[in-house]
Amino acid sequence: MAATFALLLLLILSSSVRAAPDAVVSRIAFGSCANQSEPQPIWNAVAGFDPQVFVWLGDNVYGDNKRPFRVFGRERTVGPWKNVPRFYPSTEEELRRRYQLARAQPGYARLRERAQVLGTWDDHDYGLNDAGKELSGKVIAQRLMLDFLDEPEDSKRRKQAGVYASYMFGPEGKRVKVILLDTRYHRDPLLSDGTILGDPQWQWLERELHGPQSEITIIGSSIQVVSNLSATTGPLFYVESWARFPRERERLFRLIDSSKRPGVLFISGDVHFGEITRFDCGAEYPSYDVTSSGLTQSVENSVPEVFQPLMRLLAILTPTTMRVLSPNCQYKSCTIGTILSWVEPYKYESTSVDNLFCFTEFLSFF
Repeated sequence: MAATFALLLLLILSSSVRAAPDAVVSRIAFGSCANQSEPQPIWNAVAGFDPQVFVWLGDNVYGDNKRPFRVFGRERTVGPWKNVPRFYPSTEEELRRRYQLARAQPGYARLRERAQVLGTWDDHDYGLNDAGKELSGKVIAQRLMLDFLDEPEDSKRRKQAGVYASYMFGPEGKRVKVILLDTRYHRDPLLSDGTILGDPQWQWLERELHGPQSEITIIGSSIQVVSNLSATTGPLFYVESWARFPRERERLFRLIDSSKRPGVLFISGDVHFGEITRFDCGAEYPSYDVTSSGLTQSVENSVPEVFQPLMRLLAILTPTTMRVLSPNCQYKSCTIGTILSWVEPYKYESTSVDNLFCFTEFLSFF
């Protein structure tokens, strides 16, 4: 069955967020990379879990445009001699239309009726592939994205620069805090080793981590926090991640450490494959990053079918121990490049033994 990797965190007990705002939250689903123009059968599997909260982690729609690969001619899009960029932004009207297509997906519409939907954005719904603070249309894109999430008109998110936000669920003693970062609005260029969050968001994040305690704190980042995949795939290709901004990532780990906040873990998206990573040198306890990606996209399907076995072979040969630059740090990772369907808690529908091993590995982390 072809669906997607929508990994669910099974946390405490069962209840309904909409029925009682202070109820215990037990089921949080999250995902990213949903092309509004493609079939989205995954929503039936997600709704089957009856999640109380669903978190968008970015590329909630594909709002920019992509020219075909061209090596020759006036519209060359690849090589050092290219004349035009391969990606270019949509107009406001076109971006709004794509959000409307996403909202009209029947399965997603049913999920919105049953679960509280939260979210942040990544590059394609922000407006342009790999874009950061330089994007001129980000104010309009923020308004359209918050409309998509049914954000109230008087929300602080509509008045601030960026879509970062936090939420607290559950009664005292069984609290779950969800912190959603904006890794786009203030981000410096990729090769700068500058800032990802920008000073206002860093100050806000410090207040959130030093604020009221929770038993579990989930930090949602559109790009991967723990994975150092680019350390092994470069210079053939690089993925966006916090590893491309080492000083920012170190600052994030130091902030978590100084807050003395227990039970912090990361969720992320963006890369069109699922990965569960553990890093033992980030804070005083191991740091986990669970990447769920994507709802319609997969790295395996990004190439013609004849080349897909080669993609699987490359994934197997990638030495995960090389993804951590310090030899003194323990690092564990398991990766999924195909599209999965999660049908019931701990029940798994797939033909891949490797994928089942990955899910078992995740459970063993805890």
